Amino acid sequence: MASLAKKLSTAPAENLTAVIVVYQKNRMNHRLIFGEPAFTVRRGWRREIAVFQAGKIFGYERWRANKFGTQDWRLFICETCSAGSMTKIPGVNPGAQMLLSALGKNRVKRTLERMDALRTEHESLSDVTPRVWREIHNDIETGLFVRGKP
Repeated sequence: MASLAKKLSTAPAENLTAVIVVYQKNRMNHRLIFGEPAFTVRRGWRREIAVFQAGKIFGYERWRANKFGTQDWRLFICETCSAGSMTKIPGVNPGAQMLLSALGKNRVKRTLERMDALRTEHESLSDVTPRVWREIHNDIETGLFVRGKP
């Protein structure tokens, strides 16, 4: 706990965004798909908090199931910001600018396919510009997704 306080004291609190990462086998998986946090804090065996500085882009997946199967599957591509208009996203505190939001099995799978295509073009998905993420979001929401299109 002392190390967390030390890390938080070196950076202004208004410039930090915390992302909650949780894993429970066959029940819940809230994970970072990509992004380089400034630091992470372990909160037990199945939990950690990834902390990002302002201006970073990351991918965050939230999956939840019960005994009947998948109940909720969401994928968010976000850009952290220190001020201005932020969207409240579950598991992201205080919030971030949402570049892409995919809700439901089909849209999340289409988004993951597009991300695989982008990986061949870019060294890191964090390097992809916000404009590209917004275009992908619009393509998926309007049904313009074509297989094989990057």
